[in-house]
Amino acid sequence: MCLMDRWKAEAPCFTGGLFCLAMFKIRKTLNTYMARQRLIHYIYIILVTSTFVPYSFTSEKCFAGTTNVPWHINEKAVHQMGVSWVSKIVFSPDDKYIAAATKVGTHIIDAKTHDPICFLFGHKEAVQSITFSPDSKQLASGSLDGTVRIWEIPSGKELKILITTYPAVTSVAFSPDAKLLASSGTYDNDITLWDTNTWEKRRLAGHSKNVNTVAFSPDGKILASGSTDNSIKLWNVVNGKIIKTLKGHDYVVYELAFSPDGKVLASGSGDNTIRIWHVGAGEEIKRLVGHTWNVNSVDFSHDGKFLGSGSADGTTKLWNVATGEIVWSIKSHSRGIKSVAFTENSTVLASASPFDHNIKFLDASNGGELGILAGHGRDINVMTFSPDGKYLASAAWDRTVKIWDAAKFKEKWTLSGHREEVNSVAFSHDSKLIASGAHEGDVKIWDVSTGKEIKTLTGHADSVYSVVFSHDSEILASSSWEEIKLWDVASGKEIKSLSGQGEEISSLDFTHDSTFLISGAYDRSVMIWDVATGRMVKELIGHGMRVNALDVSSNSKFIVSAGRDTVLVWDIESGKKLWDLNGHNWGITSAVFSPDNRLIATCSWGDELIMFWDVQTGKLLKSLSGHWDALRSLAFSPNGKFLASGANNGIILMWKID
Repeated sequence: MCLMDRWKAEAPCFTGGLFCLAMFKIRKTLNTYMARQRLIHYIYIILVTSTFVPYSFTSEKCFAGTTNVPWHINEKAVHQMGVSWVSKIVFSPDDKYIAAATKVGTHIIDAKTHDPICFLFGHKEAVQSITFSPDSKQLASGSLDGTVRIWEIPSGKELKILITTYPAVTSVAFSPDAKLLASSGTYDNDITLWDTNTWEKRRLAGHSKNVNTVAFSPDGKILASGSTDNSIKLWNVVNGKIIKTLKGHDYVVYELAFSPDGKVLASGSGDNTIRIWHVGAGEEIKRLVGHTWNVNSVDFSHDGKFLGSGSADGTTKLWNVATGEIVWSIKSHSRGIKSVAFTENSTVLASASPFDHNIKFLDASNGGELGILAGHGRDINVMTFSPDGKYLASAAWDRTVKIWDAAKFKEKWTLSGHREEVNSVAFSHDSKLIASGAHEGDVKIWDVSTGKEIKTLTGHADSVYSVVFSHDSEILASSSWEEIKLWDVASGKEIKSLSGQGEEISSLDFTHDSTFLISGAYDRSVMIWDVATGRMVKELIGHGMRVNALDVSSNSKFIVSAGRDTVLVWDIESGKKLWDLNGHNWGITSAVFSPDNRLIATCSWGDELIMFWDVQTGKLLKSLSGHWDALRSLAFSPNGKFLASGANNGIILMWKID
């Protein structure tokens, strides 16, 4: 356990809301500053925890009285849905796998079917660099958390954690014989060479600024490094001495790649050019000009005749290495490309952008698009599983609804048609239909089996914040500003309108027999409505700030409501408040019951944590972190074995509960 983790684990709980918030903001500020001086951050934690009754930094927040908890909540996410925020892609040497480094972990994907194989989750910040071992059985990943991790492929087992001297790791590379691993990082101008048998290390010093990229020659005798000092250095791997320094770029060198025969080296730079260098002579052979912004990535074809490049200008280009001419150029992404990679046979060139959240597969012969792996491009507003457990639906600010295969963790459909952000989504209870509500005021009903739109329900004058089907799937409820509408699903006609609640009505749910409809609103109220008469029969008062979400237990005995201030659990029959689940700092965005009604899961955009609570006692059982961004939505699978969490960065994670 590192020093930071030890102090996290030992930090006691503190329930003072203002102090928690202040400490959280201090932590966020220090996390930014930590990129320069990690040691000062550690000292700060030591001083605070020894001086004050502190805000808990731990992911095991207030874990009291849980020794006999009948659940095992895994601390590591088991899958990421989609490929949002991809910073690096590589194909395994045997061409079986694609690895995609994201903000929260690394996807390992089947190269042929694009089915997920495993998800490598463990870094505490975004993964910046990845590399397969030559036999494709291991993968090394470097992260903004300053560590390098070694993983077994395809099991996904974490084998080793290497603590570096870098605040953030920028590049990792295995030697061709897998005996060495090279790594580089920020605010440390040296390169580290790790012996993969003993994990002893030695350092190569010579650059005057950050080293951004490292690459071994095919024979393993030379290591090339590119730096923010605009230079490239070639190192003798055996003695660690500099062979040559290559100068010519006018700005940062972002990536390097050796040709398969090791005779030439390609470099991509922030001066918008690619340089081709003769390794033996140490001289520039060609300058490839055509990109209009940073060249972030370069990769040679297997025969060395072509070079693929990806740029911040959003284009992917294929170059003829002999002539220096562009073979084709494609605006493959709406915004900057961070990584390109050839398959082993070089028939496909893949490109990835963390900004439009796509990996695209291009025909290397002409640049034609062969396929795409995508995630949501914006905030995840809400998620829900289909009652039969086959699908997960997610609605986002990117104006789409995605339907995911819950067994394969793979996208099935993208439902496009809303003109503005989609705020809500719900399955019918036979899992055949899905409804979505969006900011433009429309409610759409879709066929789950085909992904086709069936009808659009118009009538709301304002944004639709929530939709939910009755349990016989005959009625659809939708909410807007101070108004709830009930619709006949078959005809699409409005049945009645319910009014009496103020401001945005953010959330709706039916009781199990659909006799009552529960609503939560920004006016801080939770109301219970008689569906048959349309009258409000009970108002639950307790929140001091707006209500963002609610859920009704499957036995219809309880309501859990998530407010900006706290989470409250209510008894439906009496209307009494049972528990005040006070653990998040602020800004709780979702609260859901497990299918067996024994757990409540909550999340927040204030502290970026998922919390699990015991329904019977109201005690906090466990807290999980991992999104590194504001959380927006949670959903339990119908069998209770998985929890899906969605965040502002468009990423959906799946957590396993045993």
